[in-house]
Amino acid sequence: MCTERRRARSCGFTLIELIVVIVVLAAGLAGILLAFNQTVARSADPMLQQQAIALAEGYMEEIMGMRCPGSSPAGTARGEWAFVSDYHGVDDQPPVDVAGNPLAGLAGYRVEVTVADDTLAGVPGCRINVLASGEGARSELTGFRAAD
Repeated sequence: MCTERRRARSCGFTLIELIVVIVVLAAGLAGILLAFNQTVARSADPMLQQQAIALAEGYMEEIMGMRCPGSSPAGTARGEWAFVSDYHGVDDQPPVDVAGNPLAGLAGYRVEVTVADDTLAGVPGCRINVLASGEGARSELTGFRAAD
């Protein structure tokens, strides 16, 4: 409490001190809110990246189950493909399943596949690249299928 004797020295805050405190607190709060806003804005990125990875892995798993080398007759539907090289040039946007049905919830993604004859440590086979991208995410997988 301020008494008559202490009032002569000073009691409380001056207007300038109060303004300085408000400015400092406002700057700190603005920094915290900016960091929070960036965190919230990017919170979906890991999920989108996981979707791209899962999509690329699905295509790669389907392709790795095929034979190498060789190719199916022209006009053969994807569900009847038997060779890795049949997938060369696949460019699905939106991604589709083996029957050609669009994959639910992945309309914003694109899957591109390239296949090339290659050797790995002297073993002939097929090199497979699967690129899944979209929604700000990107996943690229490379695999090798040895010749049968």
